[in-house]
Amino acid sequence: MAHYSDEDLFSTVVQVDVNAVLDDLLIEIVFGGNLADFETWRGSPPDPARLVWESKTERLKLSSLAEEFFRRLGARLHLPMLLRKGELHRLVKLVDPKSIPGEVSQKLDALRELLVG
Repeated sequence: MAHYSDEDLFSTVVQVDVNAVLDDLLIEIVFGGNLADFETWRGSPPDPARLVWESKTERLKLSSLAEEFFRRLGARLHLPMLLRKGELHRLVKLVDPKSIPGEVSQKLDALRELLVG
């Protein structure tokens, strides 16, 4: 991501590409090609949308989905891939802590206890 400024990544022009790639990927992988289900999810209020998202993605490896997103976005923009799977941790600062499931905190707490004691 070093070769992209915030202005480049979040410009209106690039945002159109980001949204198109993300929508296509979610329709294909998360919603199994079902556009109606995708549109219902996208138009749902936050709590029902979260429940649908959790249900649809509980058996998916989301890091693979994220890597595929960055692969497709790079191809669409004719640029190198922005992030690979091993670099996804760089996105953590963009996540609202309230959106992180409690299960993640529990597992991280257990790891801290194991490693730190």
